[in-house]
Amino acid sequence: MSVQDSIGLQLAKCTNVAALAILVYDYFITLHSEVQWIWGRKWGIIRTAFTISRYAPIAGALMTSYSAFKTWGMQNCTPFNDALNGIHFLGFIASEGLLICRVYAFSGKQKAYLIILLSFGLVILVTSVILSAAPINFSISGPVPPPCMFEGTRRSALPYALLTFFEIVLMCTTVFLRYRHYLGSHTALVKSIYRDGLLYMFCIMMISTGNVIVTAVLPLSYHEMLNIPQIVTHSVLASRILFNLQANRETYQFTNSIELLSRPHEFRAQPGVSGISDPSDEV
Repeated sequence: MSVQDSIGLQLAKCTNVAALAILVYDYFITLHSEVQWIWGRKWGIIRTAFTISRYAPIAGALMTSYSAFKTWGMQNCTPFNDALNGIHFLGFIASEGLLICRVYAFSGKQKAYLIILLSFGLVILVTSVILSAAPINFSISGPVPPPCMFEGTRRSALPYALLTFFEIVLMCTTVFLRYRHYLGSHTALVKSIYRDGLLYMFCIMMISTGNVIVTAVLPLSYHEMLNIPQIVTHSVLASRILFNLQANRETYQFTNSIELLSRPHEFRAQPGVSGISDPSDEV
């Protein structure tokens, strides 16, 4: 192994362990919010997605850190890597599901947006799985590392590129809804939903873009450098999707943020109408 490869491999290990430390730290400083606002609630789509996006990345980050420092030797690491990839995908799906629910709620429960985003997300997911798992030759040059090395391949840039594209679509949809339905609204709730949603999607887009660049340009030894940072960004910001909404509950008289996402008619968006409808207007 060359000096450059050694430096890249050590850098990748350090960044992943550092990201794991950030994830654990964030979990404990927000645990009181989870206990207060999530525990004890009825299980539904939103709470299930939140729980998966919260805990699957922790398991994935621990397994990735373990894999980074383990010497496999003659052991078969394929089952472990398959399980690890499955956990990563599960966390991504749950986090993106929360984002889709957020956009759906922001649209005023217009099913057309939900159907289009779910269908598009499913296409992105299936394509990403095929690109990650199927032995397809895309004529992407570059050496292929041994299966148990803590390195990636050039082809792994493609799923990250698809994720970046999906985030761009969600961002554009959110901006469109903001200026179509809430152009004249300056309430703190609308600003919070709009700002937090765009911030989340922008951060995911940037870390995914970074992964594309690292994977496509840098030597293979650097490829796992943003592995855990990617899932940490998903997990941390997905948790705050609900926590930030719940923090505004008393101010805006909403029962809880889970109901706010699952019952978006409480802030119904209507063409030509600014602001958010009062919960007492519920039909």
